[in-house]
Amino acid sequence: MSNSTRTLVVEAYAQSLLDLADQSGVVDTVETDLETVSALLAREPSFQTFVASPYFAEQTKRNLIRKVFADKLHRITLNFFFVAMDHNRGRLLREIIDRFTQMYRTRRGYRTVTAIVARPLREDQQAKLAKNLGEAIQATVDLDVRVDPSILGGVVFRYGDKMLDNSVRGRLVRTVDRITHPERRQQGP
Repeated sequence: MSNSTRTLVVEAYAQSLLDLADQSGVVDTVETDLETVSALLAREPSFQTFVASPYFAEQTKRNLIRKVFADKLHRITLNFFFVAMDHNRGRLLREIIDRFTQMYRTRRGYRTVTAIVARPLREDQQAKLAKNLGEAIQATVDLDVRVDPSILGGVVFRYGDKMLDNSVRGRLVRTVDRITHPERRQQGP
């Protein structure tokens, strides 16, 4: 399966589950269910391997899912997993859950902002940065901090289709470009 097809399939399954949960008024319940399943997938990689395996029949997968989750998940969530298994989508389960979570949080007013920094940030620094960014974009921010020593210092922000490069490396590159290509300099007012 190509990456673009994979992305479309993940998007379709996540959106379908979100729509169904919304129509039934159980979006929060389904999201909590998916957190439970996500924790299991992280804790037990063998479970992910099992549901992704083409060597086990769909009914065998259904039986195990029913046994593990029958009294723990809402029927919509449980039926969703059955449909995913019936259509051989077990290998996409983690991606579908992640996409559903993104869509859910977006609905709840959260926005993901990626901050690329040269050194790891302390938790208090991350909290302050998330708060300040939230005030700037007028939303609750899910801050995704990534460390990339090659930026030397400063920070690069990515939010949606926007990027703000305030890294030392970015400033150096822009400065060198202005020096070597004076015709590209912006003219002042």
